[in-house]
Amino acid sequence: MRGAPAEAEEVLRSLENRLDPAQPEKAGGLQVLGYGEVSACLRLDGLDGWIVKRMSGFADEPAARAYASLVDDYLVRLTARGVSVVETHALLVPRPGRPPVVALLQPMLPSESLGHRLLVRADDAVVADAVHRVLATVLALHLAGTEDADGLEAAVDGQLSNWSFAEAEAPVLVDVGTPFMRRAGRHLVDIAWLERPIPPGLRAYYHRRALVGAYLDDYYDPRTVALDLLGNFHKEGRPDRIPLGIDIVNRWLVDHRDALGERAPLSGVEVESYYRSDADLLALYLRLRRADRFLRTRVLRRPYDFILPGHVRR
Repeated sequence: MRGAPAEAEEVLRSLENRLDPAQPEKAGGLQVLGYGEVSACLRLDGLDGWIVKRMSGFADEPAARAYASLVDDYLVRLTARGVSVVETHALLVPRPGRPPVVALLQPMLPSESLGHRLLVRADDAVVADAVHRVLATVLALHLAGTEDADGLEAAVDGQLSNWSFAEAEAPVLVDVGTPFMRRAGRHLVDIAWLERPIPPGLRAYYHRRALVGAYLDDYYDPRTVALDLLGNFHKEGRPDRIPLGIDIVNRWLVDHRDALGERAPLSGVEVESYYRSDADLLALYLRLRRADRFLRTRVLRRPYDFILPGHVRR
């Protein structure tokens, strides 16, 4: 681990001083590489060779510090359970008069090593190997959770886009922004923080129905993680490779039924249905968030803390 660059704090403070998340392109000196629900992946002038995952929406400084600490613990737990994780520095970035954001600083990895690039460009043997390696990691975490003395479970998002396959051994996890850990069924990440991007009226419904917690629960079910992994082949424009993935996953379910229990095999219909349902829900959710951003910034003249994507191909 080489450590965060000395200039990181100054560059990140400068970014927050000039950034309007509702109009990030006006800040200058940045390129938005990707989007999450509470995050944006950025390349910043002055931090060559690094990417920044900007995590926002914290209620106050203690909440931001608790999140940064939880990310650090997540990295330690995953590493102890044999998961290779990209070097990550969780840095608090103060903002005058507003709660801080947390910047997850990571070295930039070769773009051609990322799983979604392999899915699009590599041959079947390479893609099959990538799927096998992710499934092996998912299984290892599942087994570790069942054997942990203090009842802590850790999980990962299995989508290929969250992994780098530059190394010959285990894939390297690059998406650690949501620390998937729970104990006795209770998620350690702050659910209220994950609910914060949801428009207020809808947020009350989500909270009442505990929908965010239920969504997180899916990541602890290996079959659902595998289903989501294959569903993402649609988003990346390679649905033609789903039959290859189904063959791998179904063999995996059979070979490890002692650990996973008897599980129904996946089918192309199930993968398609799962993806379409998820994509339609996310598309509606994004429209509602854009409406909420318009209301806050244009009507109420209040700041908006999240960077939203433009058109998303689904």
